[in-house]
Amino acid sequence: MSEGRGLLAAEAYLRAMKRYGIDALYAVAGTDFPSVVEAYGRVGEQSDDLPRPLICPHENLAVAMAHGHALVTGRPQAAMVHVSVGTANMVCGAMNAARDNVPILLSAGRTPVTEQGPHGTRTRYIHWAQEMFDQAGVLREAVKWDYEIRYGEQVEDGLARALEVAMAPPPGPVYLSLPREMLAETVNPNRPDRRPTPASLPFPDPAAIDRLADRLRAADAPLIITANSGRDPATVPLLAELAERWAVPVVEFNPRSMNIAADHPMHLGFEPAGLVGGADLIVTIGVDVPWVPAVTKTRPTGAIVEIGLDPLHARYPMRSFNGEEAITAAPAQALAALIEALGPLGDAEPRIEARRARITEAHARTREAIAAEAAGDRMTAASASRALAELLPASATIVNEYSFKVAQAGLSRPGSYHGSTPAGGLGFGFGAALGIKNAGVPGPVVAMLGDGAYMFNNPSACHWAAEAHGLPILSVIFNNRRWGAVRNSTLAMYGQGAAAASDGMFMADLSPSIDHVMLARAHGAHAEATGDLAELPTLVDRALTALAGGKQALISLDLPE
Repeated sequence: MSEGRGLLAAEAYLRAMKRYGIDALYAVAGTDFPSVVEAYGRVGEQSDDLPRPLICPHENLAVAMAHGHALVTGRPQAAMVHVSVGTANMVCGAMNAARDNVPILLSAGRTPVTEQGPHGTRTRYIHWAQEMFDQAGVLREAVKWDYEIRYGEQVEDGLARALEVAMAPPPGPVYLSLPREMLAETVNPNRPDRRPTPASLPFPDPAAIDRLADRLRAADAPLIITANSGRDPATVPLLAELAERWAVPVVEFNPRSMNIAADHPMHLGFEPAGLVGGADLIVTIGVDVPWVPAVTKTRPTGAIVEIGLDPLHARYPMRSFNGEEAITAAPAQALAALIEALGPLGDAEPRIEARRARITEAHARTREAIAAEAAGDRMTAASASRALAELLPASATIVNEYSFKVAQAGLSRPGSYHGSTPAGGLGFGFGAALGIKNAGVPGPVVAMLGDGAYMFNNPSACHWAAEAHGLPILSVIFNNRRWGAVRNSTLAMYGQGAAAASDGMFMADLSPSIDHVMLARAHGAHAEATGDLAELPTLVDRALTALAGGKQALISLDLPE
């Protein structure tokens, strides 16, 4: 078995990754990685010809970092893990990426197929027990496509196919398994250059846009609901223009991006429940669940038109919102076409201006109610969120894993906010923030985390990666010592039942709280804690100073129970 000095399949694979636009390889190495390690040794770890390798001490972190990186660049990034066991630890992250429509190249080595013979054959005790009949089956439901590359000469073809599927609308994660023997093969360095075939965005059907324009012109009480139209920053000014010109109120329901400025006069907050019943036309844009039917007792009576790259969310097993029509298109293209089709206000102007006055007044009342929730000098999730939003610079990018109250943020800059994924796989926010920082986003990157989410993020792994890879971000822990979702759901279903006797805290209690400050400091972070709202400006200032000096920071907020 000769190691040889020809072109390793692993090196050809890594070089192709870089040529195809992958900047970073978030890696959790194992016994399947020797040829990858050798390739980096031959070319150089910091070579511009290979993706930058970032060691991640947990698979969940690797996938979350790739997720955040791809989220802000729009290009797939790679997470590679160790065979079957590493693949199993990637499943939650794969589900997050799938429901968030983020293109990620998930990959894993495969336990050697052979027991003796070729270079890369089994040489460790663990190589028998870690083999599976169908390694990709562990996460197949959470990816768009999976494949095993069996021959070294096929690495460009397999990789290009993976990436073109990942990027085809709607984008999402894909999975490659890479046998150890294959990565160790010597391949011909003069193979044809195969590249991913880009797929164009679907353009909205002009007839469907005309029908929607007719409905919107005729509507007396239209309503737009969105969650993620702002994923493409180009959509933000288009939505603002449509809402302003035609006086259409916009609600952001469980937003995952900054979709429309909070101070836009047509912004009516974050809860559609009180509005859908009176709307004679509802347009959903980039939203999977526009309201919760079991909670929103007032049923919509107007027509529903859905817009998005996958407006029916075909991978959701059950989803019933009874739309009149679904327009398959990127939101930016659909909005631009709709604005053009609508044309000038014409005879509708008096009616539109009367509606504008009503919505502007409702907007003011909505903003007053949101401000009232955060009023006072007591530290609450709402008051802390408002204070943080006011203290952070306009250039800050926020990644929110549940606890930060987005209604208090007053967002206005496209790309400034990224919320939790619809899948709700905990352990996303910290790693995603690190990936966003690694992507080169300017300004401070801030991970807002509940104390439970912080633990799910494997914080030691995350703090280690921040220190090891020079990725100074600010983590803010909203520490209320509970699983809020568990308690709230329990009380919503059994508010008068036996569970209410313990205030719904059984299986939701996270006491005793860990010392977040001590844990962060152990990894070189600047870290402080407070339960006093008045101290927050000083703590934020010191944290931002630490970031500017290249040091990660953490603030733990002691919230009332």
